[in-house]
Amino acid sequence: MYLIAVLSAFIAVFSPFWGLIFILSFGEKYKDRKGVFFAAFSVVVIIFFFLKIVDVMGFFDLIIGIALSSILYFWSLFRTLDYLRSIIAVFFLNIGYAVLRYLIFSKLFITNLNLVLQQYTEFVKTNFENNTEYLSLALEILRTLEKILSKYYVGLWVITIVLAVYFGSLIFSKKNELKWKHKLIQLPFFFIYLLIGSLALFLIPNTRTVGINCLMMLSSLFLIQGISIIDFYWGNFFKKSKFLLFLLIFSMVLNYFILMLIALMGLVDIWFNFRKIIIMEEIDENNLN
Repeated sequence: MYLIAVLSAFIAVFSPFWGLIFILSFGEKYKDRKGVFFAAFSVVVIIFFFLKIVDVMGFFDLIIGIALSSILYFWSLFRTLDYLRSIIAVFFLNIGYAVLRYLIFSKLFITNLNLVLQQYTEFVKTNFENNTEYLSLALEILRTLEKILSKYYVGLWVITIVLAVYFGSLIFSKKNELKWKHKLIQLPFFFIYLLIGSLALFLIPNTRTVGINCLMMLSSLFLIQGISIIDFYWGNFFKKSKFLLFLLIFSMVLNYFILMLIALMGLVDIWFNFRKIIIMEEIDENNLN
């Protein structure tokens, strides 16, 4: 258990996304000793901070974004026995943290971002100095990346954490007695009102960046529901054909249009409930009775 805590902290330093997945994936091994596990994780993070392996922003990313998110996730899961509710709880926690992260550490984040991009720029100039076409393309990509990360890192943080918790939940549910009815995921209808509010912010020029960040955050949940719809209608088909499943996942990773289409499908399903999940659950309960 202590080894898992150390490895979790080490992985999370380099990638909060993979660190969080790692913690949830091994949750079955320490679920009865969660306090000891997260205490050990926190001690390792504190040591990393004093050794200057992580700065102050990285310290809070690990303590709040990773450790506290995991604690809230497991607390909610074993209290409600509902994976989706646990993901939503982590979603709202990280919205609050992402906003505080922006208000407190925005200057530090921009400084670190500029430092990293400057190093990449020097690397690109060194390797493509004899090829002006590739050099201009690479520099344009770096400038675009800088704009995206500097404007939308609040939304990107929430997307990263939510998707990490989602993938971690899929792995954890396979090892735990509490199985996740993944094909029956149905987000609460109030997310439609959050979407409307986000669109209103997007349409106002002065709040457009805020609106885009809000839409990005909501898209992570809509994407999860969209994947659930695919599982509902074509899950058995893809289980029989691993190659086609691999092609689907590969295309989702490389093609943002497909991700947007799946997220839109999840959004529409919240409104119209094509799968009639609530009705189906009531029928099942009546049959059991």
